[in-house]
Amino acid sequence: MPLLPGVIRSALAVPPARVTGTLQDVQHVVILMQENRSFDHYFGCLRGVRGYGDPRPLRLPSGKPVWYQPERKGSDRYVLPFRLNSQTSSAQWMKDLNHDWKGSHETWKHHDAWIAQKSAMSMGHFQREDLPFYYALADAFTLCDGYHASLFGPTNPNRMYMFTGTSGLSVGNDGEQAVNNRDDGNWTADMARDNPRFSGYTWSTYSERLQQAGISWQVYQEFDNYGDNSHPYFANFRKLDRASPLYRRGRAIVPGSTADNAKASRGEHLVAAFARDVRAGTLPQVSWIVAPYLLSEHPEATPAYGESLSARLLEVLAASPEVWSKTVFLINYDENDGFFDHVPPALPAIRPELGASNVDLHGEDYHGVPVGLGPRVPMLVVSPWSRGGWVNSQVFDHTSVLRFLERRFGVMEPNINPWRRAVAGDLTSTLDFVGHDPAPVALPDTRDYIARIDATATLPPPQRPAQQALPVQEPGQRPARALPYDFDVRLQVQGDAQVLRMRNRGAAGVALNAYADDGVAGPWFYTLAAGSELQDARAWRGDAADAGYALRVHGPNGFLREFHGDGIGDAGLLAEADYDAAAQCLLLTLGNAGEQPCALRVRDGYRGDAGEQAITLAAGARTVLRLPLQAQHHWYDLAIDSVTFPRWRRRLAGHIETGRPSMSDPAIGRVVDA
Repeated sequence: MPLLPGVIRSALAVPPARVTGTLQDVQHVVILMQENRSFDHYFGCLRGVRGYGDPRPLRLPSGKPVWYQPERKGSDRYVLPFRLNSQTSSAQWMKDLNHDWKGSHETWKHHDAWIAQKSAMSMGHFQREDLPFYYALADAFTLCDGYHASLFGPTNPNRMYMFTGTSGLSVGNDGEQAVNNRDDGNWTADMARDNPRFSGYTWSTYSERLQQAGISWQVYQEFDNYGDNSHPYFANFRKLDRASPLYRRGRAIVPGSTADNAKASRGEHLVAAFARDVRAGTLPQVSWIVAPYLLSEHPEATPAYGESLSARLLEVLAASPEVWSKTVFLINYDENDGFFDHVPPALPAIRPELGASNVDLHGEDYHGVPVGLGPRVPMLVVSPWSRGGWVNSQVFDHTSVLRFLERRFGVMEPNINPWRRAVAGDLTSTLDFVGHDPAPVALPDTRDYIARIDATATLPPPQRPAQQALPVQEPGQRPARALPYDFDVRLQVQGDAQVLRMRNRGAAGVALNAYADDGVAGPWFYTLAAGSELQDARAWRGDAADAGYALRVHGPNGFLREFHGDGIGDAGLLAEADYDAAAQCLLLTLGNAGEQPCALRVRDGYRGDAGEQAITLAAGARTVLRLPLQAQHHWYDLAIDSVTFPRWRRRLAGHIETGRPSMSDPAIGRVVDA
């Protein structure tokens, strides 16, 4: 495939404008929020990200991995993820799926309602051949595989989180708009078409705070904005004087765009207005790009049209090296439509039976339903500071965009509640302000994308295949950004209960999801503030008919703990992990507080047979195994079981953060959690 024109190849080689070597060197943030695509749907097949080759996926109540979505609750029939082939079908033109508010926590708590609620087409996905420009961007810059929608619901509330930090709950407005699409019905940028009966919401937007602080900002939109600019839904942006700053920056239509040419537009007026400001040196400090419907990527709007828009915006930036060298370009998606993603989102335990939190949960309860994060959606960070084909696996959501702006411009958004500030990062970990510049990157030419994809509109619609098979993720790793995580989970048997002891020594809060193997009880959700501990004592049943326990705890970046046992004879067994930073070794402590010797077996999932050890512990004995991690880039996956007590086993898996960049999980794509 031909490369981009020479002006972009040369401009992308321009180093970032390192003046202070800090975030303050960023002078422009450009935000393009697109529509309705999940992470797995777009990037589940990409090399080195937590996609379809995830070696530690959630296990469903059926006992199968999360890929085996039941046709209905309790059914043995299932649907696996399958490719939407853009070359042989009209997959890029497929209709949207149900993407309403999740409604019931009970329906979604086990992450197994995709087919019943969204249809079998929810399992459709693209791969590199279908999204060549976006895959090339991911290989050239930075992709986030822990970025989530702000709630499990539709466009409007998710975009409100991006434009205002909340959909209303954190400021005391628990109306329908908090979780559903509620607007005045004017899906154009023309203020004259506003519905006078719609009064508008009254909490502040972040752009108003920027305006008050003297930070320049602009919404770039054509006449057709598909209703994706949230500003008109707020009272302060209605009935404006057209000469006012709020109108000119938040509601104005770019020159050349009219009602008459809206349907024929392919974004040329939007791109031209953006280009004029870039060339003139008047690009605002913060820019929101709102695409017309055809380029928004909302099903039936094709991904290729969105790739074309993204490429043209990047071309504009790259043609002005002075501007490009100081810019961060964020491409994210408001929600997942109805498309499957395999990673369950973090949730707040708004009632004790749902888990526990030592973080304030204000603004996360919608009439008794925990809100929490939505499914993962793509986030590409495109910047001279993000080059190199990195993956960043920190948990983020749409409020992370505002927190990035907070960090850069010092303008706080009080609408963001404490729980989101704890569990979702501020995007600064996606950038490298002190490292070496990678080699210049090459991207595909997108000039013929629209014409080529137009030719596929009449192809047969995509179908679920008759013969199902798991997707194959591209092999290999990619460089991984350092993350602010340092947490652990341990289990201690105390009588009839088992105590989960959770410790967070990291600089960021962490959310954990715990699942019982019986598929009936739970799940439970835990939130730990940075530098805190939390514990919870329950009887986690592995089988309702006996007194045993069986529990899995999932956390960010592939973290997993599994605890199984009868809780009686094996109550004195211990397997816990620590880290020796100086020696770069994992310290596995094995203990036997029982009254008889115990035979244990330790298997290392990254070293295979070479990592297997047999150990016998006398009654009352302990031993510490030192397991070097450098060769596997500080990833570990240890399974410990006992011949003496066959029901007892532990699995300890995850990544040790050292404060330095690493590589993505080497088990992705080659190890299957059976």
